[in-house]
Amino acid sequence: MLGLGVFLALFVPLALSTVAAAQNGAAYPADGDAALTVEGDGLSILASPLAPAPTTSPRQTFQSFRALTQQASDFLMEAIETSAQNDAILDTPELRTLKAAAVESLDKAASTLDLSGIAPASRRTVGISSALLLDEIMDRIPLPEIDEIPDEADIDAGAAPNGWTLPGTEIRMARIEGPDGEPRFVFSAETISHLAQFYSQVRALPRHSDDRIDFYQSFVVGPGLSMPIELYRYVLELPPWMLRVYLEQAVWQWLAFAALTLVVGVVAFFLLRAEVGRQRSANAAIRSLQLMLPAFLIIALLALYHWLNADVIHLTGSILADVELAVVVLQALASAVIAVLAFNAVAALIVALPRIGKETLDASLIRLVLRVLGIGVAGYILFQAAARVGIPLYGIIASLGVGGLALALAVRPTLENFIGGIILYADRPVKVGDFCKFGDMLGTVEAIGLRSTKVRGLDRTLVTVQNAEFAQMSITNFTRRDSNLMNAQIGLRYGTSAEQLSRIIEKTAEMLRCDERVKADTVRVCFRGFGDWSLNMEIWAYVHCADWGRFLKIQEELFMKVMQIVASEGAAFALPSQITYLGSDRSPDRPDGASAHDAGDLPEQARALLSKMTPAG
Repeated sequence: MLGLGVFLALFVPLALSTVAAAQNGAAYPADGDAALTVEGDGLSILASPLAPAPTTSPRQTFQSFRALTQQASDFLMEAIETSAQNDAILDTPELRTLKAAAVESLDKAASTLDLSGIAPASRRTVGISSALLLDEIMDRIPLPEIDEIPDEADIDAGAAPNGWTLPGTEIRMARIEGPDGEPRFVFSAETISHLAQFYSQVRALPRHSDDRIDFYQSFVVGPGLSMPIELYRYVLELPPWMLRVYLEQAVWQWLAFAALTLVVGVVAFFLLRAEVGRQRSANAAIRSLQLMLPAFLIIALLALYHWLNADVIHLTGSILADVELAVVVLQALASAVIAVLAFNAVAALIVALPRIGKETLDASLIRLVLRVLGIGVAGYILFQAAARVGIPLYGIIASLGVGGLALALAVRPTLENFIGGIILYADRPVKVGDFCKFGDMLGTVEAIGLRSTKVRGLDRTLVTVQNAEFAQMSITNFTRRDSNLMNAQIGLRYGTSAEQLSRIIEKTAEMLRCDERVKADTVRVCFRGFGDWSLNMEIWAYVHCADWGRFLKIQEELFMKVMQIVASEGAAFALPSQITYLGSDRSPDRPDGASAHDAGDLPEQARALLSKMTPAG
């Protein structure tokens, strides 16, 4: 019984056995030869990992399949004899090498099967299981003589143009074209899909090789490779009803699978529930890292779930294939989430740098670029997962192209705003904190996004402008000024003499040039002309100050000094005034035609009243 338990472990089609063999420095049990050769009926099959199974004719495919399965059986029988000769609890390096060689032979035998309809993620599992099924079927049915099966010469002569069917069966080889255009014959996908049905029909028939046991049944009910050899005996000593096979699995495997699925589901539920209720950090980078943790735990939990099902419980056939597909899909989704969160965390770390404001266009573009990269990586992960589960990518890409065109038309305004944001980033007419004028509005820029720009107006209202519109406006950025212009006109009374006016101009210009806050080469003070009620003097100079508030304070101080200069020269500022002369009669005895009521001829009371009348202009 123990020998049979050891034998069951030899059929597990998992990469761990191959890796273990490779780590021990051997791939097949060759005694010093570079490759093992199997001779039979004129067929030579190299057991090298790089030697494909010959399939250029139905005869070669038939002989390759039978020879490889026989080779796997020989390795397994040798492993049984080896394990019976020692009392080791765990597999020895020699035993692991024999197991790896047997699995490799079964892998190569599966290469004679058309598995194109099987998802890549489960192709190896289904391939080995199908090879064992087909071998057991062929061991129970009449087989034709080798000479009756078409060979390469017959194929060249035109035989089997559409494939070849095993006489008296529905087992068919399909003819396909190889990489170099040569014909290849593989057992058809339709045949593979009906193997379980064929096996159930011939299972009760006598076997041609009485010295062999039913490898497929042993493969199905046996435990996984990761279980110690001593534990196999306990599994095989289970009650007979627990070793009965239903849907390619023994009853004990179904029970173990259900219990494992329940435990993993409960653990995943409480894990996600704990993560949902956890307090999140206000820091975006830390928050993204917190969300990545459960995704990593889910990936690890799924990997453990797959390993237990495949290596311990040893599910086989379509059940294991479905488990593998589910694990691939869920791990891909979790990996995609991790990719998006990782790029979001990187974006948050970059935006948090002191030189980059959180609401600037630079920050928005950094977030956008890294998020797009994250989504791109996530999409690549999902596309690879779709390829592994057998979803045709060409159809997805074609549908994305049509859907993308429809989406582009639907979100055209958003795209226009996005392009406007790119233009604002390229030109940089404003940044957050700039005081600017656009259209008829003055305000301070508070945020620049990829869709819109927010400006706080002078009345403290927040105005949101679409980027597509904002980028087309004429924008005056007052904050970007390197200096402010001080330009003022001062009116002096008409009683100011020319000497006073000249000294006021010279002293004012000298005062401005000596002030370090004023650009000396821009100072211009001059007499601009005669006004309605004043002598106009203009002051023109640039002040070394970009901030408007500070400029107003500096201008105030300079104007105070101008007032002191005017007062020191005994002059005064003019006020708007107007003199009205009363009377229009002309005296006939005045040769100059002056009015009889000129100011000089008016009574003293009238002149006094006239001097007090100064209407506002």
